[in-house]
Amino acid sequence: MFVLETLIAITVALTTAFGGLVAEDVISRDAACTISALPDLWSGDCTSPSRLAWFLGTLLVLVGAMALRAWLIAHNGTLYYLRLLPAESADRMRAAVDVANARSLDFRSATGWFGTDDAVVDLRRETDHVSAELERAMNDDDDATGYVLAPNLAFPAALAIGYDTLLRERTHLAELPVQARKRRLPGGDTGVRTVYFDDGDDMWAERRWRSRRSRPDSELSMITLPGGSAGTSPGGSADTATPPHTEVASVWLSIQLEGGGLVSGVDAGQPLREAADLVVVVAPTSGPASSGPAGSWPAGSETLEPWTLPAGRWYPGASGRQVDRRVFARLVEEVSGAIEQVLDDYPEAHVLLSGRMPRSVAFALGYVISQRKDDRIEGKRKALHPTRADDTRAERAQARAENEGLSSLSRFWGSVTPVLLHLGEAKPTLVHAAQREATVREVAGEAVRADTLPADVPADDLPEG
Repeated sequence: MFVLETLIAITVALTTAFGGLVAEDVISRDAACTISALPDLWSGDCTSPSRLAWFLGTLLVLVGAMALRAWLIAHNGTLYYLRLLPAESADRMRAAVDVANARSLDFRSATGWFGTDDAVVDLRRETDHVSAELERAMNDDDDATGYVLAPNLAFPAALAIGYDTLLRERTHLAELPVQARKRRLPGGDTGVRTVYFDDGDDMWAERRWRSRRSRPDSELSMITLPGGSAGTSPGGSADTATPPHTEVASVWLSIQLEGGGLVSGVDAGQPLREAADLVVVVAPTSGPASSGPAGSWPAGSETLEPWTLPAGRWYPGASGRQVDRRVFARLVEEVSGAIEQVLDDYPEAHVLLSGRMPRSVAFALGYVISQRKDDRIEGKRKALHPTRADDTRAERAQARAENEGLSSLSRFWGSVTPVLLHLGEAKPTLVHAAQREATVREVAGEAVRADTLPADVPADDLPEG
């Protein structure tokens, strides 16, 4: 930006100087110069051709430089660094933040740390602080510039902060590398990946939402496994789950985009997972190496494949390569649709949501859930949410609305608890004011009881309290 601003200053001076010389030629013209039409201005009797050429050339360069400056302001703008991590974790993004900040017009930060000693990690105060600081900084920022949000947030915090954020036009999300590229050519690629995530009418505000089942081109597999230590059964898919959907009380839903290992090994050994009635894994997968037609192998024997940000073109002066925004948006929409499908299929269940994914995807997922929750869903199955005799009026109204097509994500915070995976432990997390604290703490207590119960003692034989 410094080079561009210097170029603009020089071209302004040159354009003014040569414009003054051309004006002097026209004003002091002799009798041989008659301007009856615009082409007469180019005649040698009226102006010096070299002066006029320099004036027009510098004027063209000035217009181009100003247009490039406006583009850079709209696309780079202010860099917002959002960090909320366990206190034991290291912030490995600081070097990348410095590199990305060198390409930005301004810098804002909203950061914090939290402890993880309790059985239920309560982050409501910390997430409220980061959300409030982000909103205040965006309100004080220049609306003419762009917004580049670089989240470095624990998964539950990313969902909550993304859910509460009111995005503006010309918003980009940045995925910062763990190791920034310090040695590079001037203006070269920094390793930062940015994606255009504008909240214009063509992106999210007026989007037509479709159910996951009505999209045959799904990029992610959805595999259902029995909960606890039960074995796998053939052909696992969320559409063919064997337990009656009204009898499932808890679901462990894991979104895996980083790849590695088998589906059956996802979060294995975690007390919260073992206490769930069902385990649903959403991830890119490939079949087992041993052959056989699709669906003939046991559920859970698929291999997790990594999903990488589809980096595209690089623009000079930008913070890094641009991610294909259509591919990115399609992925986030599909993940939100998978969560919605689990809530549809098991309306009485409490869902424990864990995830391993790029930080920008987690933040975008929270935002998309907040956009999708208020709309009717095309292709959604009807009458999946029955009412019960002990339901309150609000619960009956919610069930009727869902049966008529409203997204089940409208009760996201009442039915879903994000899970923090840290140092080998999975802990339920309170991150949003709309969560039901008693329910979350009850889930944590059930997991502790299941973890301490001997293998040969049924859970129903436990003493109450």
